[in-house]
Amino acid sequence: MTDKINLLNYLKKLIFFSLILSSCTVPKKYQQNKPFLFSNTIEVTGGNFTKDQRNSLKQKLYGQLDDSAKVNVRDFLFLRHVIVKPPAYDSAYTAISAKNMKGSLLHLGYYQAKDSVKVDTVKHNALKIGWLYVKREKQERVYVKYIINAGNPTVIDTMSYRFKKAELQQLALDTRPKSFLVKGNPVTKADILGETSRLVELYRNNGYYKFTSDNLKLRGDSTIAALTNVSDDPFESLQLLEEANQKRDKPTVKLAMLLNPAADSLTLTKYYIKDIIIYPDFTQEDLNNKAPYIADTTRSGYIIRYHKKIVRNGLLVRHMAMMKGEVYSQENYARTIGNFSKSGVWQNTNIQIEELKDSSGKVNMIVQLLPAKKYGFEAGIEASYSANSNTNSASIANAGNLLGLSTNVSLQNRNVARTGTKMTHAIRAGIELNLNAGGPNRKINSNELSYTNTISFPKLLGPINLIYPNKKLVSQHTFINVIPAFTNRINLFNQLSATATFGNEFTSIKHPNRKNLFKFLNIEYSYLYNQTQSFKDTLALNPYLRYSFNTALVIGVLNYGYTSTYINPKKLNHQRFFRWNIEESGLLLGRLTTFDNLLRQFIKTDAEYTYTVQKAKSSITFRAFAGVGIPIGKSDTTLPFFKQYFSGGANSMRGWPIRGIGPGSKALAPYNSRTLNDRTGDIRLEVNGEYRYDIAQIIPNSLILRGAFFVDAGNVWNFKNTRPGGGTDTLQFNFNRLYKQLGVTAGTGFRFDFNYFLIRFDLGFRFKRPDIAKNNGWQLPEITYNNLFKKGELIEISPGQFGNANRIWRYENFNFTIGLSYPF
Repeated sequence: MTDKINLLNYLKKLIFFSLILSSCTVPKKYQQNKPFLFSNTIEVTGGNFTKDQRNSLKQKLYGQLDDSAKVNVRDFLFLRHVIVKPPAYDSAYTAISAKNMKGSLLHLGYYQAKDSVKVDTVKHNALKIGWLYVKREKQERVYVKYIINAGNPTVIDTMSYRFKKAELQQLALDTRPKSFLVKGNPVTKADILGETSRLVELYRNNGYYKFTSDNLKLRGDSTIAALTNVSDDPFESLQLLEEANQKRDKPTVKLAMLLNPAADSLTLTKYYIKDIIIYPDFTQEDLNNKAPYIADTTRSGYIIRYHKKIVRNGLLVRHMAMMKGEVYSQENYARTIGNFSKSGVWQNTNIQIEELKDSSGKVNMIVQLLPAKKYGFEAGIEASYSANSNTNSASIANAGNLLGLSTNVSLQNRNVARTGTKMTHAIRAGIELNLNAGGPNRKINSNELSYTNTISFPKLLGPINLIYPNKKLVSQHTFINVIPAFTNRINLFNQLSATATFGNEFTSIKHPNRKNLFKFLNIEYSYLYNQTQSFKDTLALNPYLRYSFNTALVIGVLNYGYTSTYINPKKLNHQRFFRWNIEESGLLLGRLTTFDNLLRQFIKTDAEYTYTVQKAKSSITFRAFAGVGIPIGKSDTTLPFFKQYFSGGANSMRGWPIRGIGPGSKALAPYNSRTLNDRTGDIRLEVNGEYRYDIAQIIPNSLILRGAFFVDAGNVWNFKNTRPGGGTDTLQFNFNRLYKQLGVTAGTGFRFDFNYFLIRFDLGFRFKRPDIAKNNGWQLPEITYNNLFKKGELIEISPGQFGNANRIWRYENFNFTIGLSYPF
């Protein structure tokens, strides 16, 4: 209690001292005996803005300050603020800045904005301290406040298209629902540019490949009709004047998109594709047609010119989104480049458009493909850290902090048998260390070794190809995965496992942000052996584990996965991600007696949703996850352990170590206990929220220090009752116990962002524990300096078992993790 009071007093003094320093702003190297600019503030009034929009607008308006009207403030340790070389005050630059701010509101549709400026000059006696002197200097500090009254926005009354070319007019009318200029919305520069780009893209996708934004012209009419009408009726005249005043308060404009008469008329020519010439192994000599080549023509009319046949013609044809005789389409042009770029066979793709002078409206497409290296090699190292864990400690008396290290080595052939098929060989080796363990044989918790062979065909093989022809897909491939692996859980058991998967993955043209994954066959086999007596004793003490940890076979057919990413085109800083997966085992093959003793029967589905709002120097991310696995076999009480859900660690409930929470309200294993502490379940529910913000740029354009505050809530449960003989099972999911059994963590973290990768440090505290009944598990952790950093006094946990008090507190209330990249 004394330590806690001392820590609180220390924090109060630190906060008070920080507030004093943070209020200290010191000007340096200012011009003597002249008023200098000390502070700029901006106030925005009027306008239809939300709180966030108003704050964002203020930041944009600060960017409109003239260079000679800016105050450059440097922060020292986020506490002391220094103004370096403040400019001498000049009212002319203030006027220019106010004019810039007013002008920037035009881009947002506020054409009646007004500006005003308040200038205060404050005389200040500053104490200047040098190496050998202390003296006072008189300063004239100038405080400038810009007041911008946005007024009411000018909104769109009507939007029309007036193209004299019939086809262009019809295309615009057919796609009117996609227009950025909508009746009732403000006239903004972003929407005008968006509508112009939309029309240019529309016409370029329909043969007008020379069409540009110069061909379009937008006209607006904001005339107030009430002021141009003359009436002999005095009452009608008064009514017209009242309508005119309302128009001034709520201005509107009529917009019309026209063809620019000054633009080149040749840009309105519609083009068709005459010939498509493909160079699969393009060289610089081909630019002048001097390199000898072999020519070939496919059934579809593609002309292929190659020096050495590195790929088969069928691969080239499948990647082509353009055909001879078709209308030119910018979208198909871009798709073709994307198809070849994503194949991995070529490192660079270029398509030249050759206009035929002797034939009006005809072009040749010349596809130039620069081959990539056939073989690729990659190697990497991964690390993860989790504090205060008993996981894997069946016979380790000094369980504690876990450090996981792994290395990955892979070799890839990008063009097997000249078909664009990829074959990857990957080896992964990992080790999990117990940093608190004593003795030479107790520092390793587990180690693993696995080999992965992946074959990826650049086309769909199977029934999906009948539903989605090549022309309807943006990307497609068929994969075969084979993964044998060995795991040694020290003093627990050994495990041999094997996985074989065959399936399709594809994305359609209609929904390019949605990925579909079908697994037509998925086989997973896990064989446990060399089980130690301590592991067998643990299973005997925890009967529910007997159904999870055993040899098992999984055979699933027609498993499906779906992912979708959506970015609002009108709110580019809002992003949504959704993932859904469903799989089964034994529903079709479970009736075969051959697999009676090994085949596990279940159906499992889970979904994940993430929503992110990105701002200039911060972001807010929310995530929700829900998953359930239902055992359906007569003897299956839970899912096999390699299919069960778990929580905790660097990417989940960060106040608990990995596999450290649940199932249900299962009691936390005593510190230093000789008990298997793996905690898994058939159901997992979790919600997360994280506020991320920039702290400082340590190395410009290379390293940024970021911070985060986060909250996690969730747990895992069993689907069926695992108690022998029945009765109430607190490990089984029950809606009535959901609130009581939820765990809640909150904490903070730091991220070192190196652009290409990110290292993350998170400190999570348990504010609600499902394993205690008091206050439904809610608690306020006693966060003290000693509890966090010191060992503490030695206390007796159980007869003959001792532990450090502060380490026990950390084990029960706190977790520290290190991870790579963001958790979600």
